[in-house]
Amino acid sequence: MSRNIELEEALKAWISQVMRFSMRGFIEFANNNKLSMPQIAVLFWLSGDRRCAVTELGEEFGVSGAAASQMVEKLSQMGFIERLEDANDRRVKRLFLTQKGKDIVERSIEARQEWISHFSEIFSSEEAREATALLGEFRARAMKLARSDSACAEHQERKATISNSDN
Repeated sequence: MSRNIELEEALKAWISQVMRFSMRGFIEFANNNKLSMPQIAVLFWLSGDRRCAVTELGEEFGVSGAAASQMVEKLSQMGFIERLEDANDRRVKRLFLTQKGKDIVERSIEARQEWISHFSEIFSSEEAREATALLGEFRARAMKLARSDSACAEHQERKATISNSDN
């Protein structure tokens, strides 16, 4: 397959612009809510009803147990997370998002995407239809690529497992 250099460059420029708009809203939201990027990352990681212990959180983010514990304490004081005893081991405290924590995650997503409605307003109806169709095609091809990449990775993993078991 041949490379489409012009398309690559156009996509890179577009993605760069999207990231600038997106991150501007996200950073402004974080600053207005007195949250650091690592704190927001923890809130996102815990979203989706995920529960974990402080030690697991530290391992996931590559920080010491003390650093993870400090972050958890701060987020707990802000009312975004709670600690509950593990049902199987009372010595372990599981972390989970409170409703306030879930709300802040949702609001941060909205802040990151707020620019999209303003951007969409500058297109005519016809331009919007054409762009929608093209973006739909981009998404479909990206999903196809993702499935293909996933299949390749699984194949390589199986090959490595077979190779290792032969040794």
